[in-house]
Amino acid sequence: MTKQEVISGDWSPLEIKLLNTVDVFLHKPAIMKKAEANLTVLKQEIVKTLSLLPHSCPPEADIVKGQIVRGENHNGFPFMSLDMPQMFSKSRMFTYRTLFWWGHGLIFSLILKQENIGPLIEKLIQLKEHPEWKDIELAIAPTPWEWKKDTNNFIPLSETSEMRIKNIINSVQYIKLCRFYSLANPEFPKLNWTNAGLTNWKTLSEVCSV
Repeated sequence: MTKQEVISGDWSPLEIKLLNTVDVFLHKPAIMKKAEANLTVLKQEIVKTLSLLPHSCPPEADIVKGQIVRGENHNGFPFMSLDMPQMFSKSRMFTYRTLFWWGHGLIFSLILKQENIGPLIEKLIQLKEHPEWKDIELAIAPTPWEWKKDTNNFIPLSETSEMRIKNIINSVQYIKLCRFYSLANPEFPKLNWTNAGLTNWKTLSEVCSV
């Protein structure tokens, strides 16, 4: 029989301090509304871009509606995400996901999964040395839904050998490419989400031009 964890009823000084901290809760609704507004504008601009310029989205991909999702608990933290463009099926996945994750950052990512992934790997290897691909991270986790930037989940793409890239992608059976913008960066308040989102879409979607 497994022993149940005994939780002390005593309050630590840190817990008392946090119990008396109300600023986060007072400002959270406005912060999340601002994040949603930024994601909505980005979605509108992506839709416009896809309607005017050639793109590499699959024919069955949603390039008009998109989806904004809000949640309260991704590994304990609130989040809001935009999938645009997007396509999900049992055997295929194609989505450009923008994730705003409280306490962590703003992440632009392209997630791909398909039966014949070889041509995408070869294209990725060709692109990884280009200057605009600097700071792009390649996911290595067993699932594409891990977002914490650490060595268990991501490796710098430009610093990774061709052989290791092939081995990783063939092992996990998906490609996930991310650019992270830390909330702790002093420049973050000046970041234009729309410009950054469009720029990263243009860069990352090149891998699909095979």
